[in-house]
Amino acid sequence: FVRKPTLTREGDDVTISFETAGWCDVTVAIEDDRGAIIRHLASGVLGPNAPDPFQWNTRRQTLVWDGKDDAGEYVDDKDAVTVRVSLGLKPRFERTLYWSPHKRVGPRRPVLCAGPEGLYVADGHAVDHLRLFDQTGEYLRTVYPFPRLELGRVVGLRTHTFPQSGETLPLKGGFHQTGLLTSGDTGGLRVTSYGEGYAVHALAAHGERLALARFRLNRLASDGSTGGVNLAGPEIGVQVRRHEGYGRYVDYTVPPRSIAFCPDGEWLYMTGFGWDNGWYGGGHEWVHGVTRIRYVDGAEPELFAGSVQQRQHGTGDGEFHVPSSLAVDGEGRVYVSDHMNNRVQVFSPEQELVASLSVERPAHVAVHPQTGQIYVFSWLLRNRSEDIHDVKPQLVRFGPIDDPQRIATYPLPLQVSERLSGFDRGGGQQASIALDWSSDPPAIWLFPGPDGGILRLVEEEGELVQTLSFQARTRRDVVRTAPPTLWRQRLYANPKTGMMWVGEADAGVGKSFARALMIDPRTGRIREETMPFDAEDICFDHNGLIYLRTGKLVARYDPATWREVPWDYGEEHDSVGFDAGRDGRRASVISALRTPGHRSHSFWHLGGLHVNIRGHLVVTTCNGENPGIRAPGSQEKSDFQFVGHRAYSPRIYPGRFRWGEIHVFDKHGRPVVKDAFPGIGHMNGIGIDEHGAIYAMVSGHRMIDGKIYDPDLVDDLSETLIKVRASEARVLTSGRAPVQLKPENYPDRKPDIGGDQASGGSAWVEGAEWFYGGVGFAGMNAAWAGGGCCCWNARFALDYFARSFAPELRHFSVAVLDPDGNLILRVGQYGNVDDGMPLVKDGGPPNPRSIGGDEVALFHGAYLATHTDRRLFIADAGNARIVSVKLGYHTDETIPLRDVE
Repeated sequence: FVRKPTLTREGDDVTISFETAGWCDVTVAIEDDRGAIIRHLASGVLGPNAPDPFQWNTRRQTLVWDGKDDAGEYVDDKDAVTVRVSLGLKPRFERTLYWSPHKRVGPRRPVLCAGPEGLYVADGHAVDHLRLFDQTGEYLRTVYPFPRLELGRVVGLRTHTFPQSGETLPLKGGFHQTGLLTSGDTGGLRVTSYGEGYAVHALAAHGERLALARFRLNRLASDGSTGGVNLAGPEIGVQVRRHEGYGRYVDYTVPPRSIAFCPDGEWLYMTGFGWDNGWYGGGHEWVHGVTRIRYVDGAEPELFAGSVQQRQHGTGDGEFHVPSSLAVDGEGRVYVSDHMNNRVQVFSPEQELVASLSVERPAHVAVHPQTGQIYVFSWLLRNRSEDIHDVKPQLVRFGPIDDPQRIATYPLPLQVSERLSGFDRGGGQQASIALDWSSDPPAIWLFPGPDGGILRLVEEEGELVQTLSFQARTRRDVVRTAPPTLWRQRLYANPKTGMMWVGEADAGVGKSFARALMIDPRTGRIREETMPFDAEDICFDHNGLIYLRTGKLVARYDPATWREVPWDYGEEHDSVGFDAGRDGRRASVISALRTPGHRSHSFWHLGGLHVNIRGHLVVTTCNGENPGIRAPGSQEKSDFQFVGHRAYSPRIYPGRFRWGEIHVFDKHGRPVVKDAFPGIGHMNGIGIDEHGAIYAMVSGHRMIDGKIYDPDLVDDLSETLIKVRASEARVLTSGRAPVQLKPENYPDRKPDIGGDQASGGSAWVEGAEWFYGGVGFAGMNAAWAGGGCCCWNARFALDYFARSFAPELRHFSVAVLDPDGNLILRVGQYGNVDDGMPLVKDGGPPNPRSIGGDEVALFHGAYLATHTDRRLFIADAGNARIVSVKLGYHTDETIPLRDVE
């Protein structure tokens, strides 16, 4: 401050005056004697576009508080009130919440590999993780996402210079734009498939070298760099014709399931090329061969044994029928589990068969590097060419290949059936195994199947004894062991209690949730809450009431008791739920708000709901095009009516895209504004401030002078945050609309936004107050990816100061905007879970490292929530955690009103 804040009182009015030294952001709050904000008076960046009630182009400011609280009621005891004037928003990494390194990332099997330092676990489901644990299962560090301090040593890392900041940062790829690895389908640019992919199908370690394999080879070092070699290696998969069913065939690349280094680390051997043709395509198939490639400079794999021609299997020496895994001993001999031939074949480095070991249905083989003992794990792997066989999962330990006597046999705790019909489409490949030779006896790391977690087993007195369960550790640490469906973690903050709620899809088609997690950010403690019915979305008001929505209904409850708080203008319903067809819940309600709509779901995703400080609810509905349209300018036929009102019909005009609508209700349930932003399409988040202005993150990228805001990003799927005044703005599209807009009636400027689901095509937003692009993620706009998918999306957050917190997913940050769209600052920077020194270490990694700045490390922070100006919560799927950011200011001045005459 050049001049610190001073106050004068005249009746109920309090005048606040001050002068700042720079053009900073200023926040003014009225607080009670407990420090709680009772009036969010103002916040914004001073300068030529300072928001009301600040004066433009001056650092000398005068504001008047009218003596009322946020609800519009006069504050009686003003002597208990304090005025706070704060300069310069200052976010700080507070702590890691809801994180366990032992928790699975996705529904697929994690890939295990024991190395000199411990156990490597690669796990992925659109987001990829590679973690290192010590020999006892304690977390050591994350190798991928790359540590921030190692980025400069990742040779071949793709980068991009972002126009919104001028920063050059790693460029994430894949349909979900979540990946930097190029080994699988989560890192490519402009991908043509929108499934939830992964990068690692097989993993091997040799000293500090790590080989990550799926369709291509990726090369890393154990420290998170690439050890001086290029990250991207050659293609290593085998090409086949895959039967898609009903006589349709496609070219398909089959990745290896098992890879291993030779003793000097020069060669990498690969096998286990299995794939699924589906129930109508003939079942599971395999390529019956072993290949190898030079790790550093190999151009393409070469055949080592067997054949890589489709359906060429055999029973002779050097032939295979389902070679499912391999291992290499200290002499360089290659051991191959020849599953359907009931043997393990052993080859010299010169490709000569040196031995064959008889064993029933070997699925995985390993060789002790010092003793030469052979460990063979058996269970049934699906194969289309054989009849059904019973195979009891077991481990058989043999002596070295020179004297391979059977030493011990143990049953394995695998979650697989003894009959083929019991397998899911993984074909028996759901299990993963790695052996840690550093302990005596060797430790067996085992992932038993789709419903379990990684186990550590050791031989003790003739039995396999479990010494650690990752699933049990996960349950202890974070309560919920199942990974989030689609990594959609919607966050909500209860303004009254400060508790943060997490909604992960657990019902219906995997989009709604009936159970939410309530997390105390002060302690990290987690409690599961069961709601009355499964909701597509929820929100809280400033009194702490919770609002649950279905496709067309909104019900209100007190979460402390789960008693319904009926609307004065609502409807009674016997059975309410978003979709109880699968693990859902339903409940009768006394009085729920009903919104218009021709169908209950919009891709099972609706645009959001939000309650402002005055108790006004803004809610999106799906009310798409129907055949009742008459003519331009007319009303649509409709039998819907708001309670106590005449029949409602949305207004039709040329160029109006029909997707959804936005409606505003007061705290009693009366409609305040109907169809508040006509013509807008799919949204991912909505807010309403105390003045009734609406903020929407729409599924369309920002256009500037007719071009995408960042033309160098050919696969941009970002969204645009838009502020409008209710009923004072509308959207016009040149694309898909029931009544087409003629070219001669186009606005006299280039379109403002682009993207098919935002508005039916490129569109103009008439009456918008401001736009902010490069935020969020709009998967439905990826027409080049087979139509796209909106299952992965994002959410922004609006606080009671009307500040917008918008996720900039490819920029590894959160943009904070004032009510007039001025950028206050960005929260976060690139980093993995070990990056950033928190204020509280409990609940996070044991050895965090400082990265400077706000210390907030992000990789894919898509979902946000705020608790007034106290905290920002970020669901960072890229690091499989929720980040709590403490919000404060560089300068605070407080003045008690009792000291002012």
